[in-house]
Amino acid sequence: MKYRILLIFVLISLDLSAQKIKDTLFLLNGSKIVGEIKRIKLGVITFDPDDANDITVQLQKLRSIAALLKVYRIETTGHQVYFGKLVPSNPAGYTSIISGTDTFRIPIELISLLYPFRDYFRQRFSGSTSVGFDYTRSSGIARLNFNGTVNYRAKKEEISFTVSGIYTITDSSFSRDREDVSIKNNYYFNTTWFGTVFLKTQRNLELGLLRRFQEGFGGGNKFITNKHIYAWTRCGIVLNQEENTENTRSGTLSELFSQVEFNYFRFTKPELSLYTAETFYYSLSQKGRFRNDLQINLSWEMVKDLDLTLSGYVNFDSQPTAANSRKLDIGTVFGLTFTF
Repeated sequence: MKYRILLIFVLISLDLSAQKIKDTLFLLNGSKIVGEIKRIKLGVITFDPDDANDITVQLQKLRSIAALLKVYRIETTGHQVYFGKLVPSNPAGYTSIISGTDTFRIPIELISLLYPFRDYFRQRFSGSTSVGFDYTRSSGIARLNFNGTVNYRAKKEEISFTVSGIYTITDSSFSRDREDVSIKNNYYFNTTWFGTVFLKTQRNLELGLLRRFQEGFGGGNKFITNKHIYAWTRCGIVLNQEENTENTRSGTLSELFSQVEFNYFRFTKPELSLYTAETFYYSLSQKGRFRNDLQINLSWEMVKDLDLTLSGYVNFDSQPTAANSRKLDIGTVFGLTFTF
């Protein structure tokens, strides 16, 4: 079987040497689509056919795949990770990965994530940006919200930079009501376990918080990766330096934290994605203090790379930094999100 696969690989390579190399999808109905693979994510392949716009195809409809132009990073629902090129394989529903001198034959439906693994630094980036705005003439008050994310992925590292803010604008003032800026680095020891370090700054006037600087570290596990769901958890220790709206500073405070993140994707019409992150903090420096941050984002793809997003957040602090501040802050935000 191994020699047969290698023979197929050689024949395809010779056939493509005289023409421009193209990726090929072989469908169960006998059709063949030539173009370029963009990615596989959670049960769906995004493909750029020749002379047509991008299409999406469910993996269960594929007979096999050929992709020899690039080296791909391939992650399966069983937490295996491969780096290689793809050649067609039998029976229907299988493809083979050529990785160096090794060959691996896997069911296509077990691929949870695939993307080109390029050596060029800038091509390892992805991200999104969203903005929302509302204004009522009767009150003369406008609300602006902004959210942006940039991700970098290497062989064993994931780096994420996120920024968000909610601002109130009147004829005579501009208020920075709520802001979050963070950078996080996950280093994977294997396909599921990782170490994490992060830096974060926060502002929440509703809770009496002028600014909070946060440094944290810990470990985590990616415990669900299937066609529609990604989920992981992490825990560790954070150090905080806080300043309240009365300009009183706290010094350095330590907390234990635990976090669960859950992502659900549906790539059939309507295309939806749901993201939730629940983070709990327990203070080691202040007796009886605990905090909880909840973030929920629901997105609907209206057109390619443009989503309508509804976000909600809940922030709770049992001992707010300012004595007369509220303990609970809740909000919802509508916006348009562009992904890249």
